[in-house]
Amino acid sequence: MNLLSGLEKFGIKSDGQLDITDDGIEKKDNGQMQSAVKKSIDDLEEKDLVLQKSVQCPICDHKFKVLQVKSAKVKRIGADSDTRPHYHNIDPLKYEVIVCPHCGYAAMNKYFVHVSATQMRWIKDAVTKNFTPLSDDVPEIYTADEAVDRYKLALVSAMAKHARLSEKSLICLRIAWIRRDQVKEMANANAVEVGKKKQITEEYEGFYRQAYEGYTKAYSTETGLNSTAIEFLLANMAIHFKEYNTAAKLISSLLGNPNTNPRVKDRCLDLKDIVVAAQKK
Repeated sequence: MNLLSGLEKFGIKSDGQLDITDDGIEKKDNGQMQSAVKKSIDDLEEKDLVLQKSVQCPICDHKFKVLQVKSAKVKRIGADSDTRPHYHNIDPLKYEVIVCPHCGYAAMNKYFVHVSATQMRWIKDAVTKNFTPLSDDVPEIYTADEAVDRYKLALVSAMAKHARLSEKSLICLRIAWIRRDQVKEMANANAVEVGKKKQITEEYEGFYRQAYEGYTKAYSTETGLNSTAIEFLLANMAIHFKEYNTAAKLISSLLGNPNTNPRVKDRCLDLKDIVVAAQKK
């Protein structure tokens, strides 16, 4: 399937082929804030947990606003086995991407301003030239589908600027996590929703696979990555894809590493039980 489907409305076309490991390079206002303060954290709605932030695009210098999470108001309630975090009444992951509505350049918050002159030229040639400008209007919140579109635009820009594989992998992982939650929410999908659920499930699996293969390669080729965090993530992902021998090696490495956090080792023991049981079958 075309994992980048849905970007046609932005003027971005895709041939349906996606492989992030292939670089392809030649070597809200004050009144809203005040009303939110009157509520307890448990009573806050998603719209109370975000605010508008002014941003200037490093590619075209256009000034616009995006939604950002009020981190002090966010309450974490748990995480999935592969470290996907969950929060009360909001998913902060939906707000991690900045998209310039004028030129189409997009990136995760921490990468947005970090572009070289050469990367700017690549982005203008591959993205801006084809991008259909959007309205500067900012919605009350970003829906899951809107967030996925923003991440897909970020992935297009990341590939255009030949970003590090770890950056592209992170984008794919974020999309997969958001899609996975949507699949869970559609567990009892009716006949009308079946088609959408199928598409969302395929995107979840497709982007999760891209993230898995991307992080696997980045782990062996990039410096500066948190090795224990990456190994634990990959172990969980390997189990999902039934690559139990790979998972067993990663778990063994984590358990034998004196720098692995004791809590992570406890979770690794749980993963080990899953792997052993699966291998027996």
